[in-house]
Amino acid sequence: MTLRAQASSGGFDLQLHLDRVDLLPGRLVEGAVHITSEDDSDIRAARVTLAGTERWRFDSADLDGKGHVHSEIRVSEQDLPTVPVRSLGPTTFRAGETRVVPFRLPVPALGPPTLEATEVAVGWEVRVNLDVPGFDPLLVLPVWVHQPTALLRAGVIRVAEFALYPEADAAADGFDGSVWLDPSPLCIGAPFTGRLTLESDHTRTVQEVRIELRVRVESTVSGGRDETITVWSGRIAGEGEFGGAQTIEFAGTLPDRWLPTMESEHGRSSAQFHVIVATAWAQDPHLVRDVTLCSTTEL
Repeated sequence: MTLRAQASSGGFDLQLHLDRVDLLPGRLVEGAVHITSEDDSDIRAARVTLAGTERWRFDSADLDGKGHVHSEIRVSEQDLPTVPVRSLGPTTFRAGETRVVPFRLPVPALGPPTLEATEVAVGWEVRVNLDVPGFDPLLVLPVWVHQPTALLRAGVIRVAEFALYPEADAAADGFDGSVWLDPSPLCIGAPFTGRLTLESDHTRTVQEVRIELRVRVESTVSGGRDETITVWSGRIAGEGEFGGAQTIEFAGTLPDRWLPTMESEHGRSSAQFHVIVATAWAQDPHLVRDVTLCSTTEL
């Protein structure tokens, strides 16, 4: 499927065509730039760039003149390294002339992948710019960079010890068991199945038993902030007696939220699967296992 963006700027009409907007690390994305000049014009060059930006939030404390401490949330951002591709050299255009320039754009092998959270975010876009005297015409198309299964399994991204295992043990407050998940890693926007195996030495009255997939996103700078996002939840038992030995099957589909497991210069994200035994007038036991989240199984 071809995606297109269009803009008019500085006497030129620009169109950008991309084969896809969800990009695979370490691969090439193909496309073409359509350049139409409104008047007789010269350009020095046309460039296409995959540009990324990382943004993070942190707490900052300052002393005022009276010695009082004031805290505020600050936001910083940094451009990720780019490799501009020169798609056209010095060229003379006649009024109304259109040139179609194909290109192949490299995607960084290690990303980082797109991350859409509050405390840390990574965004990507393809930029087309013309180098002309005066103001350079610019066209921008937002894109998304995947976190593939292969990169997570290669050990490039640090994950918890059992996060890539299909099955992992979990225990809390008299409950012992394991959580099995398929696939592993889980993939955003994709279905999954699971199996909870539990043993407890006694039954208890519960309000419900639910399962949640939570993603923790944290800024790793000094004073960095963090957040926990519940990506998916399901109910596996209602009100009543719960306990003993049992095996419970469940299934679901993760939403299309760009919250893959990742690690960047200023932040990281990780995921956990929680089995929550909701108990009235008592602290709810949480059986927890680590998991990883990819955004594509294509690579």
